[in-house]
Amino acid sequence: MASAEHREPVQERAQVTRERLLEAAIDCFARTGYEASSTRQIEAVAGVKRGLIVYHFGTKDALWKAAAMWLFERAARELQAAQESAANVDAADRLRYFVRTFVRFCARYPEVNRLMVREGMDDDWRLEWLVDHAIRPWYERVRALYDEARAMGAAPAMDYPHFYYILIGGAALMFSMGPEARLIAGIDTHDQAVVDAHADALANLLFPRDRS
Repeated sequence: MASAEHREPVQERAQVTRERLLEAAIDCFARTGYEASSTRQIEAVAGVKRGLIVYHFGTKDALWKAAAMWLFERAARELQAAQESAANVDAADRLRYFVRTFVRFCARYPEVNRLMVREGMDDDWRLEWLVDHAIRPWYERVRALYDEARAMGAAPAMDYPHFYYILIGGAALMFSMGPEARLIAGIDTHDQAVVDAHADALANLLFPRDRS
C-alpha cells in the first residue's frame, strides 16, 4: 500500500496537470471555439501527454464544462470579495468599487469575454449551460446592486439589461481585443497603469460623483 507521503506528491502532480489542462482548454476554446479545439491541441498547449483529458475529465464536453466553471468560479470569488470589502459603504460607492474590481478581473482574464462572445452567438447547449450555471447568478447579483443604487438616485436611469451590457462591454472589450488596442491606440492592456485608468474611467462614467 502506498504511504501517505507517496500519495501526496502524486495527488499534487495530478492537480497541477488538471489545472494546466483547464487553462489550456480555456485558451483554446476562447481563441478558436469549441468545434475547432481538439483534445490533441489542448493537450499540446498544456504540455501534457496524450490521453490525459480522458483520464481527468472523460470527454471533451466534460472538459469544456469544467473549464468554464473553473474560470467563472474565479470571477465569482473575486467579485464576492469586492462586495464584502465594500459592505459598509453606500450603494453607489459599492458599485464603483465593484466596477473597478470587474475591470481588473477582465484585464487578467480576457478569455472570459472572448469565450462569451463566441458562445453567446449560438443558441445551443453550451450557451444554455453557461447561462444556467454561471451567467444568470452573476446577472442577478449585479442587478441587486444596480437596483439599490438606482433607488438612491445614484445610478444611471435606464432599464437594467442596458446597464448590464454597457458594463460588460465597457469593462471587457478593450482587454479581449488587446492586440487591436495596441495597434490602434498604442496602449499595452497588460500595463497595470492602463488597467487602473480604465477601471477609474468606467466607474466615473457610470457613477459620476456629482450627478447634479
